[in-house]
Amino acid sequence: MRKIILLSTLLFVLIFICSLNAHAKEGPLGVKEFRQLYDRLLAGRTLVTETTQDGVVIKKERQFGKAVDVGDGEFDIPVSIAITKTKEGRLEQKTTINMLDRVNNLGGQAIIDEVVRKTTVEKPGSETLATREVEFNGLFRVAKNDKGGFEVHNFGLVPSILSDGDSLSLSGSMISYFCFPENGRTKCILTIRDYKLGDYKPLVGYTLIEPAGGDFVEVTEEVRP
Repeated sequence: MRKIILLSTLLFVLIFICSLNAHAKEGPLGVKEFRQLYDRLLAGRTLVTETTQDGVVIKKERQFGKAVDVGDGEFDIPVSIAITKTKEGRLEQKTTINMLDRVNNLGGQAIIDEVVRKTTVEKPGSETLATREVEFNGLFRVAKNDKGGFEVHNFGLVPSILSDGDSLSLSGSMISYFCFPENGRTKCILTIRDYKLGDYKPLVGYTLIEPAGGDFVEVTEEVRP
């Protein structure tokens, strides 16, 4: 049964790729070309963003490991995300997420299968919480961009909740991760857009109505020792 589900998923992905290729701004990326861009822009590098909300400083560090060959030109990318919250110089919380991005060759295009392998939450004065359950985090397609880098997009809607006063409703998020070189360093822009959802039809899905609020945009830049 698991094999049948996997084959069905791969077939869906291949059909979806064919429909997207004509719409990709700079065209799809093959695994070999994506590997070259990843090694040049992200492998072994740390990208950081820092914001302040209500006096709390939130620092996000994304550490991208070196690609690990798994055969047939495909490869794994280990990624660690550390989110540190401090207030007046004191640590309030630190969350560390360890992820694995497997880059597969499907129909000549690089497709990323992402899983979360471990999440750790640390708070001063509290016991460290950790979960080791492997969690599927989505399938993503890779395409070229017009700045000498690449962009990553999720295949389908990521379920989310839209809050409007006292009412809650189901919404869907689309994700874009846009990376490129700038002044000798790597910069990536994460954009998450929530959509209000209309009617649902089996084998078709939800109808997108309109974006819910503004985009969440996070710019991360490479830091060096």
